[in-house]
Amino acid sequence: MNRLKEQIERKIDDIIKNVISFRHNIHMYPELGYEEVETTNKIIDILKRNNVQVDRFNDFTGAVAYISNDCDKTIALRVDIDALPIQENTGLDFASKNEGVMHACGHDVHTSIGVGLAILLNSFRKELRVNVKVIFQPAEECSPKGGAKLLIEKGVLNNPEVSQVYGFHVWPTHKIGEIGIKAGPILAASDRFKIIIYGRKSHAAEPHKGVDSISIGADIINAVEFKLKREISALEPAVISIGKISSSGRYNIICDHVEIEGTIRSLSEHNRNKIHERLKEIIHGITTAYGGSYEIDIIKGYDSVRNDEALTLDFIKSAKEILGNDKVKTNIKASLIGEDFSAFCKYKPSLYFHLGCDSKHPLHSDKFFANDDTISVGLRLLGLFIVNM
Repeated sequence: MNRLKEQIERKIDDIIKNVISFRHNIHMYPELGYEEVETTNKIIDILKRNNVQVDRFNDFTGAVAYISNDCDKTIALRVDIDALPIQENTGLDFASKNEGVMHACGHDVHTSIGVGLAILLNSFRKELRVNVKVIFQPAEECSPKGGAKLLIEKGVLNNPEVSQVYGFHVWPTHKIGEIGIKAGPILAASDRFKIIIYGRKSHAAEPHKGVDSISIGADIINAVEFKLKREISALEPAVISIGKISSSGRYNIICDHVEIEGTIRSLSEHNRNKIHERLKEIIHGITTAYGGSYEIDIIKGYDSVRNDEALTLDFIKSAKEILGNDKVKTNIKASLIGEDFSAFCKYKPSLYFHLGCDSKHPLHSDKFFANDDTISVGLRLLGLFIVNM
């Protein structure tokens, strides 16, 4: 096994330059969810040039690489390929050339690790005791629909049937060479809400003749901040954040229309459902007390990402052998960030971990950048883990 490990590490050294070059290229030309046409073409091109079996989807973007040793068991690694509608401000030589679009969540690194892993495993396919699908998934950022559900509906976990699914995300709070992992929930359910409040216009000097939708909105925001949040147990993390308030009116007219939009993040279905119901009750009570009316739309997005306990224990053991005990952080807290990898968790035993990337800026920042060295760490960890399965 030591000889095989050395061979795998040499192969990583051989391919890493080309994989990093591929990363820089797709970073320069990022594409939004459902529009990753050229990204898909580039994935297929590099894999075919390296003799990896790869197929594109017929009616949407993305692809699947398949590495087979005619084994009875098949596992999958999912990597996401889409970018975000953000203008890049990193100052990199290979910064985005697509106006207003940026790989601000590190999916270019995920894609590159997926490409490198497919090439690596294909070189050692006769040593594999499992077949491997590398799923290049579009539209992870496109909540609530996303891309994972689409692929599952199209049968990506079938023919051959996948028994386990693995995923990961670059993580700024971990150093390069470190990972974060825990059993159970690791990422949150992510929902959206939109509230429209209807009042009645009047002259600002005669507010008693109107119904002030701004006052209603202010009371709703205060109730969310100081009442609803107090009803949630501190031992069961959840967040309700209001990100947008808009109205139309004039300085001397009582406003008759306000829109409030926000997000709900939760780790338990109990809290998720409770928040949805209480939000509706609070809005109804406040709005009707003022004599106004309202509409509310709560859109369920991604479910929480939950790690299978058995897979987690096996992965932790292997990761410690590969990276070192001190590099595997198991005392992490679940994040309230959402991820559509949760769709895979509903169907198959799944595992998701955080991969340290040495960024001074957070995910979704216009200055976020994951160091290239993250790629070789991901290849080494996943390559040795899969070959040793």
